[in-house]
Amino acid sequence: MTTPNEIKVLALLASGSEDFGVMSFAEIAHWVRLTRKEIRRACRALKRKGLAEFYRGCWTEDGVPAGSGYGATKVGREQADAKLVEKFIDKRWI
Repeated sequence: MTTPNEIKVLALLASGSEDFGVMSFAEIAHWVRLTRKEIRRACRALKRKGLAEFYRGCWTEDGVPAGSGYGATKVGREQADAKLVEKFIDKRWI
């Protein structure tokens, strides 16, 4: 069973590109109105379900260390709420 918080976080992760779609808790918090504790809980649950993956030692496109984060797996992208994913994609371009 997927919680409403997991649905939001998965849609946000799935809205990122497949190559550079890793997001930190701070970046996730910027897009969804959840506490760090709620985000951590949702990300870990998504990882256990095989819908998200944890990445260590991430770098920005400019070569700056960016810490760790989560990204949607292929299965996660397929199972994410398509309308919510599209909403997050649209918000980035406004």
